[in-house]
Amino acid sequence: MKKVIVAASALAVVLAACSTSNEVVASVNGTDITRAEVESLVRDPGSGFSNTDFAIYLGVSIQWEATDQAAAEQFDVEITEAQIDERVDELVTEFSPGAELNDYLESVNASEEGVRRYARQLILQDLVFDELAADLDPITDEDVAKELADFPMDWTQVCASHILVATPQEADDVQARLDAGEEFAALASELSLDTASAVNGGDLGCAAPSGYVGPFAEATINAEIGVVTEPVETEFGYHLILVTDRITADDEQVRQYLEQAQASAAVDEWFLSMIEAADVTVDASIGEWTTDPSPQVIATL
Repeated sequence: MKKVIVAASALAVVLAACSTSNEVVASVNGTDITRAEVESLVRDPGSGFSNTDFAIYLGVSIQWEATDQAAAEQFDVEITEAQIDERVDELVTEFSPGAELNDYLESVNASEEGVRRYARQLILQDLVFDELAADLDPITDEDVAKELADFPMDWTQVCASHILVATPQEADDVQARLDAGEEFAALASELSLDTASAVNGGDLGCAAPSGYVGPFAEATINAEIGVVTEPVETEFGYHLILVTDRITADDEQVRQYLEQAQASAAVDEWFLSMIEAADVTVDASIGEWTTDPSPQVIATL
């Protein structure tokens, strides 16, 4: 699947920049991109790019320019400096509450201009999301039912406890003691090899079965509520499992997830198609623009 570099991965490359200039290094649908514009994304402009590193940032700049142009033309998108200020503040807060902008810039090795361009792209993605979501086909009851049937372990919360032992004989011994009337929690505290849950009587809390190893997950989905399972073998040993509750997500939760996923997929497709459709030229001394297998500038070595 083709990947569009429009987000944080573009800021994570450890780079430094050479001296800036107005030299045109690429154009997108007739709009020039200069060396200075590309270098302005980098935190430290004093010690020099390699050509390969410069090509990475140029590729990102081309993608951003292509999608900026397309959004302005198709959706009449306008993004203000105040909106960018607000989004940058959110990025800093998400990084660490109480952090300063310079802390964030250092963490992602980007300049303030680079982060502002990144924040603009995030705003653009949200605006395009809203535009495209309004025209998508509604999620049907059949779509919801199929999602629940196809992925039951993702849409179920199972509340379970277990006792983990090393051998089948030990599991049989635990089962015999349970049959004789001993309490599950007491035996878990005494015998379970899972010491983290043993201190709570074997209680694992409530979680999606998809987070457990396969046989254990299957057992939690199929177990009769309130009845200890037969020993279940996993890579960790043998488990006796007690499921006390099983809650399936309601249809509205599933519908909202499917609507979000559908819109996100449409946004990804839109961004990629706009980038692929752009008329891009790149200075041959720097590299070659390609969209296969993904949009990028392949550096001239």
